[in-house]
Amino acid sequence: MNLTQNQKERIAHFIPIYKGYTESSKYQEDCEDRQQRQWLFASLLSLEFINQMTELEFGQVISSLWASQMWGNKGYLVDKMIQENGLPALIAQLKNLLWGAGSLAARYNEFRKEIKGFGTATLAEILAFVHPDHFGIWNDRARAALKQPGFGGSIPFLNKSQLSGQEYQLYNDLLGLIVNELKSYGFADIDFLGVNYYFFEIWRATKEETLVPIVELEGKPKEEKSFNHDEVIEQLVAIGQALGFQTEKEKLVAKGAKVDVVWQARIANLGVVMYVFEVQTHGSIDSLILNLQRAQVNQSVQRLIVVASSKDIEKIRGEVASLPESFRRAVSYWEVVEAVRAAGLVDELFGIINKLELVKSEFGT
Repeated sequence: MNLTQNQKERIAHFIPIYKGYTESSKYQEDCEDRQQRQWLFASLLSLEFINQMTELEFGQVISSLWASQMWGNKGYLVDKMIQENGLPALIAQLKNLLWGAGSLAARYNEFRKEIKGFGTATLAEILAFVHPDHFGIWNDRARAALKQPGFGGSIPFLNKSQLSGQEYQLYNDLLGLIVNELKSYGFADIDFLGVNYYFFEIWRATKEETLVPIVELEGKPKEEKSFNHDEVIEQLVAIGQALGFQTEKEKLVAKGAKVDVVWQARIANLGVVMYVFEVQTHGSIDSLILNLQRAQVNQSVQRLIVVASSKDIEKIRGEVASLPESFRRAVSYWEVVEAVRAAGLVDELFGIINKLELVKSEFGT
């Protein structure tokens, strides 16, 4: 892999913006924050100490991640990870991911196969803070930066939030080239983790143009863009949790009715209320409607939300139109473009609010 001349020119185009950032007080603050995070990760995830990790220390790792900032109740997130996987399995797979002898792609794929609740953003951030000279962060900011015309080139996975091990390795290969290019401009100390700050400055400078980077492909109307069913589910879970709901995915809410996502809350005069979401990609519309009808049998279910493209929503509305009014009135529709955009805005909001440090995590981070 080599950078094209066009890619080199785009990297150079943003050098003045990045240089201005490195000369600012914000850069100094970010460097201090980075050092604190690296010290925490080095203390808890080193080969010497990782086997002795406690639940509290695991919580410190997860709650300190940028990838977790959207979760208002980080204790819920940490508890869910431990309950679903068990601390011994988490430690064993983290140790293999960070210090194992196999290839990065194999270790990464094994972790994703064996452990629930970890996405690429989380794993990449852990890898980057422990091994900043070899691995980089993969998040919406990086993807938005690489989508600048001529920058990303022929990277086939820029519209994916979840990468395979092979794709993440390819991404790191690209980062290595970008690191070398940035060093040629005098940024001698930059590493793979440092490229994240360069990407952030590109995103910040161009965010008006990249507000919904996940869902649009250059030259295509937004409705022609397909979306990943599992990725949208993860975003709906994160949105609900950020709004204060207890959230679950793939939950059985009534006999024969397992829904993609549930937002649940206890309201004084109503008891427990539930809002259920079904994400429609290419499955049967009849099966979708039948599943929602079964879910409505649960008296706690207050709303049935279909998340789909506008074309599919139009079809589903047509099918629902002939059904009983009590069901029609219970169904709402959310275009996937708007759902994904909402996830991005919530993420940005929490990034801003977290700077105020209004409430410290129960894990002391």
